[in-house]
Amino acid sequence: MSKHIYHILYFILFSGLGFFSYLLLTNYTELPAGSEEALTSVGAPVYILFVFNILGFSILQFSNWINRKSPLYLIKRKRIVGLYVLTALTLLLLNYAFIVLAKMFVGAAEPFVFPNGGSRILFTVWLVELVVVSLLLVNQSILNSLALQKKAAHLQEENNRAKYVALQNQMNPHFLFNSLNTLIAEIEYDPKSAVVFTRNLSDVYRYVLQSQHVPFVMLKDEVDFVHSYVALHQVRLGNCIDIIYSIADSYLSRRLPPLTLQLLIENVIKHNSINTAKPMLIKIKVENDMLVVSNPICPKRSVATSGTGLQNLSNRYQLLTGRDIIVEHKSDCFTVKVPLLDE
Repeated sequence: MSKHIYHILYFILFSGLGFFSYLLLTNYTELPAGSEEALTSVGAPVYILFVFNILGFSILQFSNWINRKSPLYLIKRKRIVGLYVLTALTLLLLNYAFIVLAKMFVGAAEPFVFPNGGSRILFTVWLVELVVVSLLLVNQSILNSLALQKKAAHLQEENNRAKYVALQNQMNPHFLFNSLNTLIAEIEYDPKSAVVFTRNLSDVYRYVLQSQHVPFVMLKDEVDFVHSYVALHQVRLGNCIDIIYSIADSYLSRRLPPLTLQLLIENVIKHNSINTAKPMLIKIKVENDMLVVSNPICPKRSVATSGTGLQNLSNRYQLLTGRDIIVEHKSDCFTVKVPLLDE
């Protein structure tokens, strides 16, 4: 059902609830004789319709805000209880203020006193309103929960796809063939370097496999992994890849999806011509709570740009945070900015 239809139904519900409360309170709270004409003029019902719709839609917006702000935390329960209490008190005060103002408007002698069962009528109307609003909020919570479950399923699918792609990239025959050839050469010409290369290769595969089981990792873990990952490429391509880090220690505990930094580094290596004559300098820093990875552009002629890796990363961030990654493609520099998540 579309949002427009829901809004129309809510408008009808709030208007009906307002008119019900209005008619019951004005007819059964001992208003002075002859006041019916003043209270049934066009202005009074329009005012009631306006007030109840403003209140009703405000409650819905506040409920939606709570669900967006903290849908996965236990504090949500406290906020929901607070929302119900605040709503109940608001409705009670609204009904009381309406009767008092109505009695003052028609010139009642004691506008703050409700004799002959007037208080019982006031509380009866209040309880009816509470039941209706409670059912509405329960329905809203169910809709939000269903939407959250759908979002979580989509997020899990995106995470699984990203991890599979990363695992596939590292374990594809081309990467493995190049790594083994490099290892054989190092064993023959530099056994000590071969030992270091083997350790880095082991660290890369271990991290890729372990990261499949966690939704987030610390930035420090990603940086440590990239050290091993880049070291493999440095041995294979020559010492022509350098990374400058400008990350304060306070940011190292921030979180991000696993293999995010690897994807960005892989993107640089894949799409740029890198050799001893054209070394690559990658800069990694944190700016405005975003991890920024930038590199000079030196494109390979034979590599087509699909953009699927960055698009996948963008999809994951949209689902996780509602924010997007930022890609800046200038004539001489390529930059990607990804949000860092709180601990």
